[in-house]
Amino acid sequence: MRGSTRPSEPLNIQAPDLRTVAQSPNPMETIMVDRTTAPLTEPAASPPHDPDAAVNEVPKFGRLALYSIQHLLTFYATVLVLPIIIAAGIHLSQSDTVVLLGGTILAGGIATIIQSVGIWKVGIRKPLVLGGSAVVIGPTIAIGNANGGGTVGLLAVFGASIIAGLVLVAAAPLYGWLMRLFPPIVVGSVIAMVGFSLLPIMVGLVGGGDPTAKSFGDTANLTIAGATFATIILLYRFGRGLLKSMAILLGLIVGLIVGVAFGIVDFAPVAEASWFNLVLPFHFGVPTFNFSAIVAMTIAILVVGVECTSSYFAMGEIIGRPPTNKEIRNGIFAEGIAAVLGGIFSAVPPTTFNGNVGLVRASNMKSRWVVATAGVLMILLSCLPKLAAVVSVLPSATVGAALLTLFGIIATIGIQTLGKVDLSQDRNLIVVALSLAAGIIPTAHPQIFQHLPSGLQMVLQSGIVVTAVVAVLLNLAFNGLTRKNGDETSSPAIETPEATTAR
Repeated sequence: MRGSTRPSEPLNIQAPDLRTVAQSPNPMETIMVDRTTAPLTEPAASPPHDPDAAVNEVPKFGRLALYSIQHLLTFYATVLVLPIIIAAGIHLSQSDTVVLLGGTILAGGIATIIQSVGIWKVGIRKPLVLGGSAVVIGPTIAIGNANGGGTVGLLAVFGASIIAGLVLVAAAPLYGWLMRLFPPIVVGSVIAMVGFSLLPIMVGLVGGGDPTAKSFGDTANLTIAGATFATIILLYRFGRGLLKSMAILLGLIVGLIVGVAFGIVDFAPVAEASWFNLVLPFHFGVPTFNFSAIVAMTIAILVVGVECTSSYFAMGEIIGRPPTNKEIRNGIFAEGIAAVLGGIFSAVPPTTFNGNVGLVRASNMKSRWVVATAGVLMILLSCLPKLAAVVSVLPSATVGAALLTLFGIIATIGIQTLGKVDLSQDRNLIVVALSLAAGIIPTAHPQIFQHLPSGLQMVLQSGIVVTAVVAVLLNLAFNGLTRKNGDETSSPAIETPEATTAR
């Protein structure tokens, strides 16, 4: 009846779904709606958070260029040190050192594109830059000198790098299974040690680079480092948007300006560098294959694979999703191919560079296309020695100050990962405590193992490797593989259906 409807109560009518009407045994009953209770519209379900959305974002050109340049400077200012150390260790000439540097940048750029963009089943498709690892410095110098030094020794290094890379490619399928040995309690300890072990090196750069020099730690170097720190801190505190996210880059620029004011920046390398130099494969000749060299480099590259895996989990913490077993396997494939590229292009074997992992966190720019663009810039830089020389004149103090920030962030990510572990339980506390303590031993005094066999020294002189081995063994002893005790023993690499079908 007309009087049964209260005038003050609005009608709430929902249009019927025609497909439902057609399928209903009584269409008229389906069309009838409750005028007082049926909602006008169904509330839209909020879309689930996609942690990979930021990874796959393609920023606008301006932001893409700026963030890519920041990654390029962070990579170059640090990776530059590795070829120089190796060149000095095996007595390379200045011209050959330039070739080694150019090859390292070129191989790193190609490998960065492969890792971030992905080709078939190769590449983790995350914002990771491949540069170099300190783990390979010792074996590279040892192999080079044992095989005659100079360019002759380099040929043995490159041959060993090619074979070691192929071995890592063959071992890649096993890394997913091996992740059962790397729950958060292990991964967090290793990531933290990655940061802790590199902080002392950065402190040396803050002082000027050479602790034996009279200028080490002088007013100029400390002022440059202080200006860099102050710029980064002020931008993080008061900056907004793009300005804040470019804090590291702007800190480097301020440090360079202060260095010029103190008169310690030498632009002679810029004037002397040629404008163009194409890096060709096998510049020094056909690599040689020495069995002992291959064994030594293979051990080092496999150790680097563990270090890279920790970097993948560090990036997973930043993105908001741990890597899957499939992603780890694809990433290790790329690391192995990168080592092969190093041997082909006369380079230090490129590996995932932790400094750029910290930069992703610091800038909050997680796009893998930014890193891929940085890879393209690295390739261009390898062909433009004069442009590369501009970056090489950055004072050591400003590079050290910027990287102290980045590696401090890496250590903090490790601590954040350990926050998932119940450290109120004694067994977990002792695993973390002894793992970090063991890693500090070679970090503080690497010569402590100098009387052991050379092959064993190569492994034990890396605090990262020692922490990884001790953490895995202690976790197996105290927690095993099957104990379910919260997050600390669950594998961080979880293969989800979405992740499986995403590629």
